[in-house]
Amino acid sequence: MNNPNFNGTPNSPFMDPKHGTTTIALRFKDGVAVAADKRASMGSFVASKKAEKVHELNKFTVATIAGLVSDAQYLVNLTRANINLYELGRGYPPSTKMAGNLLASIMYEQYRSYFPYWVALLVCGLDEEGPHVYTLDMAGGITDEDFASTGSGSMIAYGVLESSWKENLPEAEGIKLAIKALATAISRDTATGDGMDIAVVNKKGTKRLTPEEVKSIMEE
Repeated sequence: MNNPNFNGTPNSPFMDPKHGTTTIALRFKDGVAVAADKRASMGSFVASKKAEKVHELNKFTVATIAGLVSDAQYLVNLTRANINLYELGRGYPPSTKMAGNLLASIMYEQYRSYFPYWVALLVCGLDEEGPHVYTLDMAGGITDEDFASTGSGSMIAYGVLESSWKENLPEAEGIKLAIKALATAISRDTATGDGMDIAVVNKKGTKRLTPEEVKSIMEE
């Protein structure tokens, strides 16, 4: 996740986005586990140690962000506003699938204007169809995955996820795997670090783990 000084168009030699972060999401039996580090970088400079990369869109849907801070924050706020309008108009919240497709449509329209949002997003949650982990690219492409990771540490995290993820993982095992994958990325990727933000979406809604809970799991 970066916060560079922006000067120029996407094809300009004056724009050199530095991608530094790790976000992770995975499905377990009855929900999803989401993990992200807290570091925001500008090239080799650590711009923030308290970056918010896991955002609640509604009670049963969250999004993780990587890329340009301004683009990511705008997209989260716009999507959250549209979700609230949908719920006010119909009396019930949209599904995670609908939230993901809404955000993908917004990103696709911007991409068609030749000035895409410089972000990589995950939209994750639980709806009537079950748990979902949607990956969204800059062009508005969307895919439903068992697990996913974005950012500079994602290749490291994928190694852990590929070797350990299984269908119908219990919730506790899913949380442990997300934390393990992020901890491994932090240990090897210099642009990832400064703590963990862990969230779980299950039938009760969205819950964020406290630092003490994360520490206890890591010590196991």
